[in-house]
Amino acid sequence: MGMNWGSGGKGHGVPGKPPVRRARLCPARIARNRLPVVLAGLVAAGLGGACGQGQGTPTAPLSTPTPTPGPPNVVLIVADDLGYGDLGSYGSPSIRTPNLDRMAAEGVRLTQFTVMPLCTPTRGALLTGLYPVQTGLVRVLGPGNVTGIDAGEVTLAEALKERGYLTAMVGKWHLGDAPPFLPRRHGFDHYFGIPADSDSAQLVEDDGPSSEVLAPDEIAGRYTREALSIIRGAGQRPFFLYFAHHLPHVPLHPSAAFAGTSGGGAYGDVVEELDASVGEVLKALQDAGLDRRTLVLFLSDNGPWIAKGPQGGSPGPLRGGKGTPFEGGVRVPAIARWPGQIPAGRVVAQPTSVIDVFPTVVALAGGQVPAHKRYFGQDLQGLLRGEVAQLAGSGIDGGREFLVFSGDDAVAMRSGRYKYVYEGFWAPQPGLFDLEADPGEERDLIRAQPELTQRVLERMDALGRAVGAGAPPPK
Repeated sequence: MGMNWGSGGKGHGVPGKPPVRRARLCPARIARNRLPVVLAGLVAAGLGGACGQGQGTPTAPLSTPTPTPGPPNVVLIVADDLGYGDLGSYGSPSIRTPNLDRMAAEGVRLTQFTVMPLCTPTRGALLTGLYPVQTGLVRVLGPGNVTGIDAGEVTLAEALKERGYLTAMVGKWHLGDAPPFLPRRHGFDHYFGIPADSDSAQLVEDDGPSSEVLAPDEIAGRYTREALSIIRGAGQRPFFLYFAHHLPHVPLHPSAAFAGTSGGGAYGDVVEELDASVGEVLKALQDAGLDRRTLVLFLSDNGPWIAKGPQGGSPGPLRGGKGTPFEGGVRVPAIARWPGQIPAGRVVAQPTSVIDVFPTVVALAGGQVPAHKRYFGQDLQGLLRGEVAQLAGSGIDGGREFLVFSGDDAVAMRSGRYKYVYEGFWAPQPGLFDLEADPGEERDLIRAQPELTQRVLERMDALGRAVGAGAPPPK
């Protein structure tokens, strides 16, 4: 059931080679299969028209890139359990998302952006640039948990604060709700939100409980108003706003203005409310004259919770959903917009990852990633600006490589165009897939291509050992 590169535990080496044992490392645990096993890609390569190539609202091209007067503002908007197929620009037939579609038309739509299949692991990777096993943030941290993000981790907020940024967070934190783990202890000047879930009784402002009492259908609107106040109050100082919505996570509580208005049912109602919130943020930036000084990045923390049926979302043409290492669980909508700097209307079908956000934003701010950590993500600036067609990696055919973790087990990997998935509750047998030819992961190549399987397996073992070196105990 995957490979364990966390702390402790025994592993097995590559088939045909003696087991390798290393203290504290937990070498790769290769599943004992009668068939050879392989590895392959996480983010799908070149999905083409079947995989979210729908067009957003057409707009006139923005003007030629122009220099900005200093480091850019950064607005990072994260949805909760939004599926790959839940936006108009990614092919939704029933949910209207004009603001996110406009954002895609005015920027770059990433069609192979991969995350972890669960909330806490993705959010930790997003803010630290590290794989979950490198931080111990490998499982979902529910309310009242006695652990959380370590004080020694350098978050994106801390890295930007060193560059003179005002830092603020609104919404769902999910990296520990006890005082030592809250956002203000990890680089944010201001925090307003619910640290662990959507229970408004847990509402926190800065370092302690808020005096406000919100009904479930009031949370999204209140979050949006807080985000707008931060944008309007930033002045000339560069700012980083991390806006982590609770939408469209179940239970679904659309506000009165959106209830019953979508063709996608209650789930569509809350996605359309999320879209409206994004529209308010974009308008506030424009009204404040900050459009050309601000990178806005939108993504989801994992795929849709399809086990909830109509209460969950859609992975579109992809297989699986939240909690699984298949593409439907880890490939999510991702849109980047920065007028004058990112050319409008582009679709980037190259593999990218949540671990790329940290090095990209730190570089944009003129900083450098901390030297005492090993980062496996890459700076995406050239890809977003259209200056390079692809990013090189050490995977099959020179492509990029990504691991997917479930707990402290690496259960899937992308290497170049290929993706290997271990067996688990999501599938009784492992599988190897060519994501360029088969983004829906329907045709297993293990029997047909044993040599390729072995090559990918060796790459997975090598990357797993590198990622797991010195890993802390899982939270």
